[in-house]
Amino acid sequence: MEIFKTRNGVSVRAYQGDAITLLAFDVKPVLTTGLAGFTISYKCKQTGTADQFLYNRLTFSQDFMLKNAIPQNDKNSTLYSPIQKFNWVHIPNTDVATRKAIFGDYIYTVTPRYIINGIFQPINEDLSVTLEIPVKPYIEKNAIIAFTRGFVSSVAYATRFSRTNNSVRPKINDSLTFDIKQTAGSAKRWNSTKHRYEMVPYSFEEQHEWLGWQARSRVVEFLDEIINDKKLSLKVLAFDLDEPEICKRLLHLAQQNRLMMILDDSKSHTESKAWETVFESEFLKSGHAEMLKRGHFSALAHCKIMIQMKGATPKKVLTGSANFSTNGLYVNSNHIIIFKNLKIGKLYSDLFDTSFGPENMKNFKGSTCSADDHNVLKTVTSPKMTVTFAPHKKEDAERIFSRISAVLEKDDTTDILFAVMNDRSAGSILASLRKQIANENVFSYGITDTIGKNDADFGIFLYKPNSKKGIRVAAHGIENNLPEPFGSVPGVDGYAIHHKFIVVNFKGKNPVVYCGSSNLAFGPEQKNGDNLLEISDKDVVTAFAIEALRLVDHFHWRNTGLKSTEPLALDELRGNKKWSDSWLREGDLKCRQRQLYIRK
Repeated sequence: MEIFKTRNGVSVRAYQGDAITLLAFDVKPVLTTGLAGFTISYKCKQTGTADQFLYNRLTFSQDFMLKNAIPQNDKNSTLYSPIQKFNWVHIPNTDVATRKAIFGDYIYTVTPRYIINGIFQPINEDLSVTLEIPVKPYIEKNAIIAFTRGFVSSVAYATRFSRTNNSVRPKINDSLTFDIKQTAGSAKRWNSTKHRYEMVPYSFEEQHEWLGWQARSRVVEFLDEIINDKKLSLKVLAFDLDEPEICKRLLHLAQQNRLMMILDDSKSHTESKAWETVFESEFLKSGHAEMLKRGHFSALAHCKIMIQMKGATPKKVLTGSANFSTNGLYVNSNHIIIFKNLKIGKLYSDLFDTSFGPENMKNFKGSTCSADDHNVLKTVTSPKMTVTFAPHKKEDAERIFSRISAVLEKDDTTDILFAVMNDRSAGSILASLRKQIANENVFSYGITDTIGKNDADFGIFLYKPNSKKGIRVAAHGIENNLPEPFGSVPGVDGYAIHHKFIVVNFKGKNPVVYCGSSNLAFGPEQKNGDNLLEISDKDVVTAFAIEALRLVDHFHWRNTGLKSTEPLALDELRGNKKWSDSWLREGDLKCRQRQLYIRK
């Protein structure tokens, strides 16, 4: 869903994502002189609270604030520190008592702000644009989309939890199904009664809920639904497996003989101390050893899939890029998708049955399940989509990759947004992606965990003024000591970006997203057990597009803003060079981004 409003030369478009809102704004040329940024207020209709202003960690200089009588207590409010961008992603606040995000119908008001002769001008309500849009989890009839927060290495995590602790499991006496209510660390938090900051302990559960965001909630709900209905059972294909609450639930179902499972047995997962080995030992205690099969196709059993069954009928499918592990849900940026559609359910149930056992895995490549493009028409319970299951024979992989590459390189492709773990692998899909990053006729904006700064083919493309070339940033290997007022953040163990998705034509014709567990690499697609989804649905595409924008903006700033030796502050429009120049200059990537997001 998206909502557009315009008033007196000011335009705002709001996009609904998964428990998140993308706000894009613009002003007519006559309103650009002295533009200091945008003030954004919001309120949730259901809570009945007064308007609040978005928080901006960047502020004006101390001299400017004194001159303009900006109150110190409110200096980070966008009422006094406007956003100096033409878009912003808003994640709703969390209720302190319940630790749950505050969802509902949000009313946003966006107002351009001005500095004239060094004086910060008051709000001109004639230029304010107000619109309303739902802010809630992406739970629709045709699909459920959910993302992890994936922000261990961020200021938001550091201020809520710890600037040094990134551990999502106990470091001592760790066990597979550890007590998540035990203390994970301590953080400085405001005591409203004593009017001071105090060190307060926090639990792994609190940490997991925040980091796992909507993806964790949807997985736990999916499993609890099965546990609470004795008529339901579960089929699972798992790669990494060590998330304590997921494992507890799976072992509970195993005890009741309501779980069939395929668990990867590649080298790292069969070592004596591997959590997958520990899980297998616990599973065997159920007395139903025949219900668990270990295997790895030609290389890896790389799927992350759950299939809810009622008797012989598959009712729901959960899939995506997120492993059922603490890294997968709490360290990595990942996605899950849930479908409640009989045809999709049968596809995935057939995948499981065709793969159940080492001999079946050995014969999977070239089977109907592996060779075919499984097309699903748009219905009330499903978006239009195509599903493919790997490993494939070489000729099938070539056909699938060529089809997707052709979409990426079509003449009418307007924009490509992506988040992929590794975009350096061989294969036509990633080759087309790299080609389009350098194509100035296509707006591209993406993130990878790959580092190749000195490699012309795989290098990091950061924003350059006066250039339309796309942005490609890396999330791994960057500094954790940030300039003031941001301070330090924890480092990341494992991948920061574990997604495998590419959005094509978010704002063009025939929008589509490619997602799932496939790493989009040609070799692994012929060896690994994987699923790749091609979803042609505007709302689903929008949710993935916002996720890409959220991650790129965060890590792009991390890539470019770390060289500053001075505290970062807002532009006070004192010199000839203004913050808005690149956003307004035709032929600049930022200008193209501004125009792309605001248009219909």
